[in-house]
Amino acid sequence: MDLMTRAEFEELVGDGDGTRLSLFVPTHRVGTTKESDEDRLRWKNLLGAVEDTLLKEGHERRDVDELLAPAWELHHDGMAWSHMADGLAMYLTQGWSASYRVPLELPELAAVSSGYTLGPVLPLLSDQNYVVLTLSQKHVRVLRGSRDRIGELDLPSVPEAFEDVFVADGPQSDSVPRPNASGRSGPGGAVYYGASSLDNAHKEEVVEFFREVARGVDEHLAGRSIPMILAGLPEWVSIYRDIASYPHLVDGAIERNPDDMSADDLRIAAWDLVSSRLQKENQRLLDRFNEQRGHGSGALGVDQTLTAANEGRVDTLLMTTGGCYVGNGAPQVVLPLRSPEDYCGLADAAARATLRNGGAIRMVEELPKGAPVAAILRY
Repeated sequence: MDLMTRAEFEELVGDGDGTRLSLFVPTHRVGTTKESDEDRLRWKNLLGAVEDTLLKEGHERRDVDELLAPAWELHHDGMAWSHMADGLAMYLTQGWSASYRVPLELPELAAVSSGYTLGPVLPLLSDQNYVVLTLSQKHVRVLRGSRDRIGELDLPSVPEAFEDVFVADGPQSDSVPRPNASGRSGPGGAVYYGASSLDNAHKEEVVEFFREVARGVDEHLAGRSIPMILAGLPEWVSIYRDIASYPHLVDGAIERNPDDMSADDLRIAAWDLVSSRLQKENQRLLDRFNEQRGHGSGALGVDQTLTAANEGRVDTLLMTTGGCYVGNGAPQVVLPLRSPEDYCGLADAAARATLRNGGAIRMVEELPKGAPVAAILRY
């Protein structure tokens, strides 16, 4: 799975010359051959619908072929379709493309406009998503989850087990620096501590093992703000907190042996922590919004919100979790902002402007008067 960073979202927020194409399909995570074939067929049908729309819009066949070339290249990559997540998002313009395997259920949707459509993947920016790190000498796992889904991330830089770092008869590698007299790692003399068995591992060896885990995790999560939840015995959680530098660790933890927990067990336990945190934060934001509304400010509805976002006045954009573009089970091609009544296109434009001007985005259950979008303003 791909964890889209704020910086990656910011690459997608500008409007410009030329056609910008946003593609979304649901996929199967590590599916069977049949499921992978179904996903590829769904992608092929969506690309066919996009081609028809672009040609009807007056685009030249040569330009359409050039625009869609990366999408067709992905279609022909059989190996890629055997390593998907819950959804696939792809963004294209002439000469540039980016694709993301995301842990979200996406619609079968293509959007053709002067700006990219972000709505289907905006939940990735909210704290509804999280990472779980299981702290275990036998099986370290890093999982990416939401309320309903969780999946393990493949991170080669993170050791999976104690024996990946330590061996019984001596050092396995020279990549871990030996602590110097001050207790800090220094250059030269890099060895691994030996341990006769996992049960007899010394505390300093466990600390060094978790330090290696932290290095790999921090490397992968650099630049991201997704909350991370620790799962492990209390002593392991305490050790990891002391050495971790990732700034978005959740205060609570799943304090039990994670070796006995399935991925779904971890999802349920993690969501208990995340949902409590979300409820408090969302209520704080809604109280702030209502206070602004009480003083005659704040923005409610797509028109007010888009105006404020374009003026750079949005501190936090509030969007309902129902969202737009939910799909109807068949390939759908939309042309955002073709009409003043296109509230989905307007809400998406507000999201792009908010990100472009440094604002935050938060998903909430509902807003006053059933509005799909609102904003807490800076001024």
